[in-house]
Amino acid sequence: MSLETEDEATAIVKKKAILADVARRGSEAYRKQAVGRAGAQSQMSRVIWEYLETAKNRDRKAMLPVTAKNIRYVLDLFAEESKIEGLADLTPNSMSTWLKAQKKKGRSIESIRSHTKNLKAFRRYLLDQGLVREDSLPDLTMPDAPPIGRKNYLEQTEADRVIESVKPEYPANAKPGTITKAKQAADDLTFILHCGFNAGLRRKEISEAKVEWFDLRKGLLHVFSDADFTTKDKDGRTIPLKKPFLEFLKTFLSGKTGYVLAPDKRKGKGTYRFDPNRRVRSHFRKCKVRCSWHDMRRSFASNLVSKGENIYIVAKWLGDGVAVVERSYGHVAPAAGNIDP
Repeated sequence: MSLETEDEATAIVKKKAILADVARRGSEAYRKQAVGRAGAQSQMSRVIWEYLETAKNRDRKAMLPVTAKNIRYVLDLFAEESKIEGLADLTPNSMSTWLKAQKKKGRSIESIRSHTKNLKAFRRYLLDQGLVREDSLPDLTMPDAPPIGRKNYLEQTEADRVIESVKPEYPANAKPGTITKAKQAADDLTFILHCGFNAGLRRKEISEAKVEWFDLRKGLLHVFSDADFTTKDKDGRTIPLKKPFLEFLKTFLSGKTGYVLAPDKRKGKGTYRFDPNRRVRSHFRKCKVRCSWHDMRRSFASNLVSKGENIYIVAKWLGDGVAVVERSYGHVAPAAGNIDP
């Protein structure tokens, strides 16, 4: 290994640093941290671990732990399916061959694009660290995005119908305790639908929503990070509460503290602290509407833009960039100007 210096003192310092790093990499604690998904202590699993630890601890735009977890899964899968134990096993076609195999398996274009993005970033890290040569691991070409058609959303009148159709469900001879639980479940579902259709919250934000987010006196919803939750863009945002949502909250939040939904439930290994996915999808089927969690958020934005609300304001309420909102919802904006003079 070249020390890249002719100065003896500098060379000695560099040598000590290299030997210390080698000793650290050989320690039992280090090896345990670098274990891959299948438990194999390979050079590649250690490099992947180092890459993600570096990304999580960088000063600017540090990678979120949940993002690192998802990327770790993809990179481990790439190494496992490509039979790559160490850097010497990487060939110029390793990454492109694996991506082609994913396409043959029927993976969506969105997934292939996501995997490509992850591999490109990992390749850049390997190059920056001097672990591979550029000619031994050529860059990847990002697949074209699929054509964008009309994205699904519900118009406001339809969204209102879906919310208003929530009713407690219990048998005629139900006991008082059962009735109370059914009413609570119905109120929880109503809250979820309001959050999506009338505030544009993300699925995880709805799960993590706390009573302190809601300022009922001023009619505002403040979405912000805390020790237990980090927003997607790491910034807080404020959304004005629509009147039907505000009136519902005045009763629904009365006497509540902490998490709005399932306040006693704590975060486990799953993506969501609390996930009422089955209940939400079941309600959509009963209402005979085609809708998803993100379609609720899309409906919130689409209905505002279609009525002429400023795209910049909508972007602030969504917590997205203006370019993203303009690209996604510009087609529903009212026509401006005259085509005929």
